Amino acid sequence: MFEGILGNDDVKQKLIKAISHNNLSNTLLFSGPDGVGKSMFALQLAIKLMYPEGCDESILKRINDNNHPDLHIFRPEGKTSMHAISSMRDLIEQVFMAPFEAKDKVFIIEDADRMLLYSANALLKTLQEPTLDSYIILITSKSQDLLLTILSRTSRFVFSPVTEESIVSLLQNEMGKSSEEANLIAKHANGSIGLAKEIASNKSYFEKRSLLLKILSKENIFSYYQLDEALTRLDALFSDDESEEAKMKWHKEVDNLFIQLLMWYRDLHLIKSNTDLSLLFFKEEKELMLAQDLSKLCSLEKIHQTIDEAKLALDRNIKLKTCLENLFLKIGLV
Repeated sequence: MFEGILGNDDVKQKLIKAISHNNLSNTLLFSGPDGVGKSMFALQLAIKLMYPEGCDESILKRINDNNHPDLHIFRPEGKTSMHAISSMRDLIEQVFMAPFEAKDKVFIIEDADRMLLYSANALLKTLQEPTLDSYIILITSKSQDLLLTILSRTSRFVFSPVTEESIVSLLQNEMGKSSEEANLIAKHANGSIGLAKEIASNKSYFEKRSLLLKILSKENIFSYYQLDEALTRLDALFSDDESEEAKMKWHKEVDNLFIQLLMWYRDLHLIKSNTDLSLLFFKEEKELMLAQDLSKLCSLEKIHQTIDEAKLALDRNIKLKTCLENLFLKIGLV
């Protein structure tokens, strides 16, 4: 069922066992880091649930093209990239209908954490009354942002990062990368196949990362105006395409930017506390980090708080540059 999907063998075995024993929950939660295969697992599981005895190529094509009446995939939409209440209403209407062609209906909710409160509450009512011929699969990298009442009604499968060796092999075999290129990309992918592919096909990734590190290390940044200039350059590197796919990609890229920012300050705290430097996230930038003035290092608690505030501002359509500018000013970058 999951042939060809790298990593998370424990999740594969649990799902296979649950299906073979006919005790798979009708509401599943696939949680874990972005890009580790959660959506691929969900789609393969959907195929198995819809067609337990297998299906022909024409049906597979319709499923892969998201053009099958018994498979419903919901993704965040609009400028805020959130799940609309209308989408959840569509799910509620469809979930109680009989399957059109397949044995069961499957509903996959990507980035389930990006639901407005009333959308989440609407979904909750459906989870409280599951039907035997419908399966709902919630996918998230931020399960802590889901309502506790939703979490309590799901069977949870936790996904882990994929090994660097597996990612290197994939990049070489599927994307034609050299050993040197594949190893460099795998180190930066942090166990995410999705991020590895994104880096491999995104010419500006390393440029963005280099500029962010220059800002964090305060290289040639001694005033607000210099910070503003650097953030203007960084903001310009992010896509402003208005398509739904581009918006989702943009949100993923920004999330990764915030992760790098958080890990930078986490590494500085490790250095300040004289912890084993082999634990550093930015191992290649160790000397750069050792040269930093840590006397006024902002607490990790405040870093977490300011990042959360920046993300909330982004959700409210505040420009990325403005969010980052406020963040850096609050933590005393300049």
